[in-house]
Amino acid sequence: MVAGKSPGQFGEALKYDPEFKGPIKSRSCTDIICFLLFFAFLAGWGVVAYFAISNGDPNRLLYPTDSEGRVCGYDPEVKNKTFLFFFDLTRCASPKVALTGCPTPQVCVEKCPTDNWFYDGEITNSAKPEELICKIGVDPTSSEKTTLDLIKDGECAYYYVESIELARRCIPLNVESHVKAIFNTIQEVQGFESLEDVSSIVDGIKYVFRFALSQQVAEGIFKDIQSLWYIILLGFVVAMLVSFLYIVLLRFISTFMIYFSLVTFAGLSGFGNYYTLNKYLTIRGTMQTMTSSAKDNFINGFNKLGELETTWLVLFIIILVVFLVCLVILIFLRKRINIAIALIGQASKAVGSIMSTLFFPIIPYILQLIFLAIFCFLAVMLASAGRPSYHVYCPESGCGCSPGTNITENATCDVESFVNSCVNATCQFFSYEVEPFIPRLHIYNVFALFWTLFFVDAFGEMVLAGAFASWYWTFNKSNTPTFAVTASVGRTLRYHIGTIAFGSLIIAIVRMIRVIFEYIDHKIRQNTDSWIAKCLSCCCRCCLWCLEKFLKFINRNAYVYCAIYGKNFCVSAKNSFSLLMRNILRVTVLDKVTDFLLFIGKMVVVGIVGIASFFVFSGDLSFIQDDLPAMNYYLTPVVIITIGTFFIATAFFSVYAMAVDTIFLCFLEDCERNDGSAEKPYYMSKDLMKILHKRNKLEEK
Repeated sequence: MVAGKSPGQFGEALKYDPEFKGPIKSRSCTDIICFLLFFAFLAGWGVVAYFAISNGDPNRLLYPTDSEGRVCGYDPEVKNKTFLFFFDLTRCASPKVALTGCPTPQVCVEKCPTDNWFYDGEITNSAKPEELICKIGVDPTSSEKTTLDLIKDGECAYYYVESIELARRCIPLNVESHVKAIFNTIQEVQGFESLEDVSSIVDGIKYVFRFALSQQVAEGIFKDIQSLWYIILLGFVVAMLVSFLYIVLLRFISTFMIYFSLVTFAGLSGFGNYYTLNKYLTIRGTMQTMTSSAKDNFINGFNKLGELETTWLVLFIIILVVFLVCLVILIFLRKRINIAIALIGQASKAVGSIMSTLFFPIIPYILQLIFLAIFCFLAVMLASAGRPSYHVYCPESGCGCSPGTNITENATCDVESFVNSCVNATCQFFSYEVEPFIPRLHIYNVFALFWTLFFVDAFGEMVLAGAFASWYWTFNKSNTPTFAVTASVGRTLRYHIGTIAFGSLIIAIVRMIRVIFEYIDHKIRQNTDSWIAKCLSCCCRCCLWCLEKFLKFINRNAYVYCAIYGKNFCVSAKNSFSLLMRNILRVTVLDKVTDFLLFIGKMVVVGIVGIASFFVFSGDLSFIQDDLPAMNYYLTPVVIITIGTFFIATAFFSVYAMAVDTIFLCFLEDCERNDGSAEKPYYMSKDLMKILHKRNKLEEK
């Protein structure tokens, strides 16, 4: 074999191996059926997108809808009426209101009530006509009907209480005190049946209240992102710079950087334990019980999550457990750290020879963001693609239907063709009802997200594997191909898209099954107390998690093998797995130690950026507070920047992880195929041969 040429891919074939049929020109397309299946699936995703865009309207999710199907603050008739008012909150006393809406007349109003009022049949206690809250199109000041008739006909509300605007809905504060203040002296209202118990009103308000609060928090987070987007982007840029600086330093001083990471990780963990424990003890000693309204308890509890002693206790426990687990792992693997550092050093040389590999992960990262954005957009459009559903509503006095009429309260109706054969019955908007096939489209959209994300991830792995394999199988490392990454991208796109689609499809199917089991487990925990059922569900979830991790391990090495030899997915998976099993001890004590050391380095980057963002936004650094925009929840940018830093660091460190895995697999193949003789020289670098006590006989001569 000619020195400087790699087996089967970069030069002449190995004559003593019957599996090698020739050089790179003999490479052919692999797994063509999966290639066609993947693009057919993408075409189907395009059909789903067309339906979602044609029928969806996100304004239905952002703005409340009144009983006539008008979107408050959006439709022309109610453009200036941005708040939704509920006529009778007693009818909201059901946990289903978050999904189906509250079955009571709802109207868009310009402002929420600022005082308490109820109609008891006495003119002296009645509101002035202009103070009544009525349906759109009903003018109590010019109506020929009396106040009693307007209320009995369901055209105006017969009570309202002081309310605030919450998620564009009028929600009473101090629920029980307001309700009791109105109804503590009356048991029934003239012309009406007896009122329901005060507790039902309170329950109804609470259900609406919880739904509105959750939407209020979501809107607050969204507004924080809007006002702080440039600072969040700056945080991502800082994360990229820190990650890139770490990788560059790892290229030149790998040994120092690994030990520096271990020491820094221990220091950050110690500081985190001290800080969280100190905050917990301080808050516990100074914080007294607080009394506030339901809204303040919820929103301030979220807004000031960092002021709760439980928050810091949980963080202290998490940091301590992570530190102890990593410490135990380091103690058991301490003898293998030097060899692992040497392997990382070889990966550093490979990265240094092919510097474009450091920037290549940006491409898969952008592609994954694009697919994630498409998924979120289609999910919102599909969620708002339902058609309006209308139900029959009758006031407290009854529907007033003539004998033989089939109209019943809460029955579905068509607002355009509704024939009012009852005196008081009306057909009003109830909720947005989804078509029977829309849930299937949601499932298709979720599976498309999984498959595309795993496909892009697999594409990046195979491209990097091809580039690093070209470095390893070059006998003289100084002659590494100049455009190794570009050549690897070309080979992957031309020959192996089907193999990538095959491997990513397997992982996507397993992930989809995991999601289904997570849903089943959630239902089991809600509807049963059987510990046997919960235990079985937990075991199934654990087994599926292990299966996914195992398949990802198989796929990763199959991509490396495919990048080297050009075999299809099944053959590559079989051969690579057999090779690893023949060297299981080396895999366990060497390859996984390097993965752990790289994980420690990644956690150091995440910890540095995350702690810095916390001190910036929490107010501990007073000299920059005046330059920051107002925030609803200061934890919003901290969490987003920390999570973003994790993914950015993962993108950079994945280059080193892929380099280590590729070089390790090539090293095992090199050891099995070659013996250091002049006919079969080792392709590993001199440093790696020195560590493993191997040498080429040609060099001895």
